[in-house]
Amino acid sequence: MVVRIGSLKVHFFLSLLRGTVTEQHKGCMLHSYQPKDASACLGSREVVFIGDSITRTLFFQFGQVIDSTLPKAPPDDHHRHSDHSLRSKAGTRLEFYWDPYVNTSRTHRFLNPKIMIGESLAHKPSLLVLGSGLWYLRYPESGGIRAWEANVEATVAAITDIHTRPADEIVLLPIEEVVPSKLSRDRASSMHSSDIDAMNSDLYHRIHPPSSDSSHLFSVSPLPKPISLPLVFNKMLDQSQTEDGLHFSAQVVKAQANILLNLRCNDMLPKTFPLDKTCCRRYPRPSILQIIILGMAILWGPSTLYLSYRSG
Repeated sequence: MVVRIGSLKVHFFLSLLRGTVTEQHKGCMLHSYQPKDASACLGSREVVFIGDSITRTLFFQFGQVIDSTLPKAPPDDHHRHSDHSLRSKAGTRLEFYWDPYVNTSRTHRFLNPKIMIGESLAHKPSLLVLGSGLWYLRYPESGGIRAWEANVEATVAAITDIHTRPADEIVLLPIEEVVPSKLSRDRASSMHSSDIDAMNSDLYHRIHPPSSDSSHLFSVSPLPKPISLPLVFNKMLDQSQTEDGLHFSAQVVKAQANILLNLRCNDMLPKTFPLDKTCCRRYPRPSILQIIILGMAILWGPSTLYLSYRSG
């Protein structure tokens, strides 16, 4: 599926939205969300983004999709490494917490089952987006890839082991692929594409261990994963859409934000004509009348052959 964004052609490998490649997800339709249907899905619920500058850019573009009057970026450079809070006209609360290592006590609050159990549905975010990784490469004194691996292991374990999910939908962003030729000298010296590929492979196998994949062979509609890993985000990047090799244009990031809304909202909106939002959702069960008609159609062939045989 190819979607045009301005002059940019972006190949959406939608079968990768949840990190898996299956025939049933190919060819689905990506809905272009507008404030009206976004507000119908999110209402006055909370959407939380936690992470680095890439996550922050995604946070502001997500706000643009649900309400174009919201700010597009921090007010100035002094607030780049700060928290941000927005509220749409429909009442949706957007929170961004600056935590490039995703390891602060506040982040642990969203993942700790002892804190989350007992909270009312109104205090549970509709969507929780976590993005980290490049700072571990950029600043080796943080512990580098080993420290990142330990933190990812703890994060995935906290989310998958608890009975009360910290949010209705939890998204762990892949490590963004960079454009080495456009990086500054300092960034290029520590951010290597080979490391990013290895980290994304590690993420995939932690979220989708081999044993869990076998269930797809015998399940028509597999249960949703506790964590969504939108590997498609890296397939959307084009080196012409970045100036520093790290942060991409608003057009690209806004399209990524729209994918988050498809992931969170498609299954909640009415499954009626026009069927223009078929990605990331369960298909409605057939009605009794449809089942009867289908059964009659299946039995028609054998019964016709039988009657023809009896009649000679």
